[in-house]
Order: sequence, then C-alpha cells, then structure tokens
Amino acid sequence: MRRRILQASVIAVVCAILLFSVPLGVAILRLYQQDEVQHLQQVAARVAINVPADVRGRWDPLELPPLRPGTHVGVYDSDARLVRASGPLRAAGPPAGDLPVQEALEGSVSSHRVGSRLVAAVPVGTSEQVRAVVRVSSPADGPLRRAAVTWAGMLALAAVAVGVAVALSFRSSRSLARPLEELATTAARLEEGDLTARATVTGLPEADEVARALNRAAQRVAELLRRERSFSADASHQLRTALTRVRLELESVPAEAPREVARAATDAALAALSDMEATLGALLDLARDVPERAPLDVGALLAEAERRWRGELRAADRPLRVTAEEELPEAVGSARAGRQVLDVLLANAVAHGTGAVTVVARDASGVVAVDVADEGPGLPEGLDVFARRRENDSATGHGIGLTLARSLVEAEGGRLMVTRRTPYARFTWLIARGGTDPAE
Repeated sequence: MRRRILQASVIAVVCAILLFSVPLGVAILRLYQQDEVQHLQQVAARVAINVPADVRGRWDPLELPPLRPGTHVGVYDSDARLVRASGPLRAAGPPAGDLPVQEALEGSVSSHRVGSRLVAAVPVGTSEQVRAVVRVSSPADGPLRRAAVTWAGMLALAAVAVGVAVALSFRSSRSLARPLEELATTAARLEEGDLTARATVTGLPEADEVARALNRAAQRVAELLRRERSFSADASHQLRTALTRVRLELESVPAEAPREVARAATDAALAALSDMEATLGALLDLARDVPERAPLDVGALLAEAERRWRGELRAADRPLRVTAEEELPEAVGSARAGRQVLDVLLANAVAHGTGAVTVVARDASGVVAVDVADEGPGLPEGLDVFARRRENDSATGHGIGLTLARSLVEAEGGRLMVTRRTPYARFTWLIARGGTDPAE
C-alpha cells in the first residue's frame, strides 16, 4: 500500500509539472524569439537614423549600437543592392536583397527567418520614397539557446518539486498505511488465538472506526469463548448436585420397600433429572449470551425451591424458612436461571453454614430483593467468594457455584452480592425489573 500511495503521488506531481511546464516552455521559446526580432528591429531602426541621403556616395562608417554575438548589419540601396556592412559584405547578407529587403522597400518593417538566421529589415525614408533599407540578422538558434537555459532551470525546480513530493508522499503513505498495517497485525493475532490483541487509535478517523469495531468484535468473541470454556466446569458443578440427589433418592429405597415407596422415589429421581435438564438449558443460555426478559413469578420460584430443598435440609436436621412479602414489585428474568441461582445459594448454605436457612423475598426501593442466610460462622473479611476457583480448592472452601450464580444473575440484568459477612452470612439477589437495571 505504501508503494501504491507513493507511486500515485509522484505520478500526480509529475503530470501536474508536465501540464504546467510544457506550455510554459513553449511560451518561453516564443517570447525569446519575439524578443530577438524586436532587438533586431530596434538595431535596424537606430542604424537607419544615421544612413545618409546618398547611400551610394562616400559616408562615414556605420555607427552601431551594442550588438549581440553573431549579429550582422547591412545597408541596401533602393535597387536592393548591398552597399554597406558592419563587417564583411558576405556576412551581412546576400548581394541582392532577399524577401525581407523587398518588403522593406515597399515601405513596411519586415521580419522573417531566412535559412538559419532571423532577419529584420527597416526602410529608410518615407513610405512614398524609400531610399535605402537596413537589414539586421542574427542566428536563429539564439532564442533556442536562451530557452534551453531557462528550461534547465525549470527542470531543476521540477526535480526539487518531485523530491519534495516524494518526501511528503513517503511521510503521508507511512501515516496512512501504519494504521492499516496495525489493524492487519491485530487481526492476524486474533486469528492465531490471541484474544487479548487490541487495535490502537491512531487519529485517522476511518481507520479508528475499523479499529473500534475490531476491538468490540474481539471483546465479544473473547467473552463468548470464556463463557463456552466455563460451561463445562459450571455444568459439572451443578449437575453433580443433581446427580447426588438422584442417587440419594434411589439409594434410600430399600429392596423390600412397598411399590408405592419405590414409585415415589422414582418420581423424585425423575424430578431431579428434570432439574438437571433445566440446569443444562440455563447454562447453555448463559454460555450463548441469550438473556430472557420475561415476567418472573418470584413467589412461585421460592415455593419450587422450598419443595426441592426441604427434604435435604430436614434430613440434616436444619429447618428451611421461606417467606415473601405480599406486594412485590414487578420482576423480569429467566425462571430457569433463577432456579439455578437459588440452588447455588441454598447449596452454599447447606455446605458451609449451620442452623436454619432463611430465604426472604422483599421490596427494596421498588426492586425485588431475595435474601438467603444461614446461622453459620460467616465469611472471612477480604475473601472474594465470587472469584472463580478450582473446585477442589480447600484453602478457600468455595467452588465455582457462586461465580456461576453471579454470571447468571448479571446475564439477566440483576445483581448478586454479600450483604452480611458475620455473624451469619447473607447473600442478596436483586432481580431486574421491567426496562430498568436494579443498580440504577
């Protein structure tokens, strides 16, 4: 690209110089030719003043003004015969008058190119009676030599102009090509898998627009890839809980149990499998970034969570208290994602807390807030429980469930935060309301 810009600029400058200099060069040559003819006519006119009445008699030598090299002066009588010369008669002109002399004898100033010389002839006397003619000639290539000197100067200036154009074109091509080259480099890095590559803003508006679009696309791809990569870890974490519940339901049925008990355990296992299917759907929606903005029945969501978790908490001799205020604000979101969020928070309370588990839905300044708390020892200060960790990271005691829950909540336009660390840890889920962000 740099070479093309440089070539285009140089060609444009050269064409402009040619279009300007060729007519100017021709005009200069014609100007010098006219100037030479005028000089010859002036010399002839000044000599004509000193020509005596009797050109055939004896008279003083010609008084000549300063002459240019190669200029010759001759005087012809009325019969067109050369009678006087500034030098040798042969050099002053032909013995018999030529066309310029003949025209001057008719009473008019004449100028012509004769052979290799320019000739000007001026009549001496009146237009009715011409008694002599002064003929002055000079080399015809004199104007051409003068024009050649001028053309050489123009050529030098043109070379300087082309050099300046090349320097400016090189600089401009570099400034124009550099943003595009950086964009190409950034795109190549992205193609190689480096999703941290970002194009820089260079000040060229068109290239900057492309750079911003490329950066947005790279950020979008990086986010989608991050979600896709985290899907397997999130799915394994959530499905492990559902699979454990299915195993417990099936293993709790003794071999000699009545058919009704076995049927109930099978129904519970099928319900857990349905929960697994819902979990996979919610996680896929999160990984694909497809948020759902449908009306969300918070009361029904809490009742369903209570149904799923009451048996497990009762088996651990821990009560589950679920309450909801009468008039809750309008909430929107995905019911599938909401079930996963509540499952993560309740599973966290079961695994890391003690005592009763309390779930309360309330109105928080026009936004639905769901608090999940237990009676455990609380959370250490400075611990970011939402940071993604290895599931077997025993140093922190928290896996990836809370990270998944926050991702699900934020994907639906809500917020998930720790509102109390000690005593008794409490998590608060702010659910988005129609058309607004709960953080506003």
